[in-house]
Amino acid sequence: MAASLAGVAAAVALSVLRPAGAADVGVPTVVAAHRLPAGAVISPDDVRIEARQVDQRPESATADPSDLVGRRAAGPIEAKGIITSERLTGPGLLSGRSDGRVAMTLPVMEIALSGVRPGTRVDVYATGTGSRVVADAQVLAVTGGSGAVGDSGDSGDGAVGGTPGAPMPWPDEADPGITVAVSATEAPLLARGLSALSAGESFVLAVRPDP
Repeated sequence: MAASLAGVAAAVALSVLRPAGAADVGVPTVVAAHRLPAGAVISPDDVRIEARQVDQRPESATADPSDLVGRRAAGPIEAKGIITSERLTGPGLLSGRSDGRVAMTLPVMEIALSGVRPGTRVDVYATGTGSRVVADAQVLAVTGGSGAVGDSGDSGDGAVGGTPGAPMPWPDEADPGITVAVSATEAPLLARGLSALSAGESFVLAVRPDP
């Protein structure tokens, strides 16, 4: 009994000496200072640094705001959401490519995001006409929908998987969509498809098998 009481006393003493959360300081991470709409150009006032746990922080997250300022949001980013390169449009999505393709973001039905992640190749169909708009397009980023994969993974707070091909669920409040790499010939076709979409219509995807 005495030994048991001594053990309890030692545990209490240790808990007093070690402040709560001392081992959970987290890693400096750039997050959105407020909700950012799709297409917003990131400014210094749009970001701040918060501590995030390693297991909740995407590999592509950064502690340096200058890595993100000046880039454009590919989709809505929730307040305090971790901002990663996968959540932004611009040269970063096309870095290393020399095939002349451009990045375009389009809305899709949430159910169509199942199994889709950066690197996936898809055919894009318009729901209104059922016609194929783009064939064999490579997905660069995925936004929106509780089942979406692509980052940010962002888990509910904006945290994402990070590396291409890693699952990246995004917050439910982000509109479902994908950013794809398309050729200069396909871009006008996709733009016409976007302009022809009426209320309630969207795009659906047909996922191609891995080569």
